[in-house]
Amino acid sequence: MSERFGETLKQRLNEYIGKTMPLGLTLQGWRYDLHDTKVLEVGLKNSRLGGPYTAPSVKRMTEGEIFLIWVDETGARAYTSGKIDLSTLESFTESLELWEKTAYRDEYGVDLVEPYEPPAVPLAHEQAGAIVEGAFSYPFQLLRKGQETLSREYGLVKVDGMIRITVDRRLVANSKGLWVTYEQTPVSIFFEGEDTFGDSFGEKRLPTEEEYNALLSYTGETVRQLKQEAPFTAEKEMYILLPPKVFAAFLGHYVVTNLSGGLVANRQSAFSKEDFLRQQQLFRADLTIRANGARPYRSSSYRCTGEGVPTGEVEYVKEGKLITPILNLKYAKRMEMKPTPIPVGGAGGLIIEANLQGGLDETLRTMGEVLIVHSILGLHTQDYSSGRFSLTADQCLLVKNGEVKGKTRTVIAGDFMGALRAKDTVFVTYPHEENPACCFRAYVTCPA
Repeated sequence: MSERFGETLKQRLNEYIGKTMPLGLTLQGWRYDLHDTKVLEVGLKNSRLGGPYTAPSVKRMTEGEIFLIWVDETGARAYTSGKIDLSTLESFTESLELWEKTAYRDEYGVDLVEPYEPPAVPLAHEQAGAIVEGAFSYPFQLLRKGQETLSREYGLVKVDGMIRITVDRRLVANSKGLWVTYEQTPVSIFFEGEDTFGDSFGEKRLPTEEEYNALLSYTGETVRQLKQEAPFTAEKEMYILLPPKVFAAFLGHYVVTNLSGGLVANRQSAFSKEDFLRQQQLFRADLTIRANGARPYRSSSYRCTGEGVPTGEVEYVKEGKLITPILNLKYAKRMEMKPTPIPVGGAGGLIIEANLQGGLDETLRTMGEVLIVHSILGLHTQDYSSGRFSLTADQCLLVKNGEVKGKTRTVIAGDFMGALRAKDTVFVTYPHEENPACCFRAYVTCPA
């Protein structure tokens, strides 16, 4: 569908290249990013497979984004960004006239990328695609196994879960001749117990048996630990440990946001253009933050961005030094730097490298009293540019000398950016996770 739709859209757009529209703008060029997706969802609610709240479904959608370049009678450029779907072709002339009306001026408006062949990254898993196309029994088996395992082995009464498998046929094209088409199969699996804690798997392939069992055991064991209360009444500075997914949430809010080329260019970031040009040392010398969109079947992998910028590997921070912001075509042009690959999934798509303290159990045994923070509330309300936070941590585990005492609810406050500079911050290998956990000192109090 995507290629057939794309070919027709290409033909219709090219018919208007060089033609002047009613308001006096002439279409000069175009690009679009089109997705034709088929999505299978199967759910588990209150330990019940299917049911009215998680009824199995298969949905088909064709939609995307379009970018148009216009020139007026003086030769000055204007631009339009818009949405496209199947109805676009049904009323194409009206859509084009609307796009002309919504055109805007931009002194940093970008051109189109020249045609090329991006890296051929394997992103379509044959078995995942077969499930969406009709082999529906496998996801039901996975959910049933998850419910039975969490109930029987971990004593959970209420188990919720969701499996979403997508076949996405993507087409990125422009009027200069760029034509990149490929298929990808994102797979997302989530389990939660007792409305307390949940964990997920997400790649562009099905999980291995080991990965699936690890997801269930981590979810079940964490919920079981959180069911035991351990009141916390102190007010003091102590170590808090952010597991990789919580660590990623902090990285996304405080680091990825500040790496945004738009914020850097507009001086709304904690980092300046000069910081990158000087490769300013702002973090610990053992910390590297990078992305690699060319790894086979990874959730953060792709062939090119919607603008046509090729995938690849990029270091945003190397050995504590700022290397480059995250730059699309516009802000690369504005800052006179090269466009970069984009970390798909935000900080979840980053690769974090640091000197590791060791394994989780070993670290907890040697650090005295530690608070493992499994959930926080209100991170989006914090000032991303300062790095400082004061947050309710509603699902925490209190650990003393390696022994888990149970769940407590606290308020944590500190400076996350400062923690990434601090010598006493510890990066810890975490079971079944690529990226480490981050353990640093923060001020911990009881909620009012």
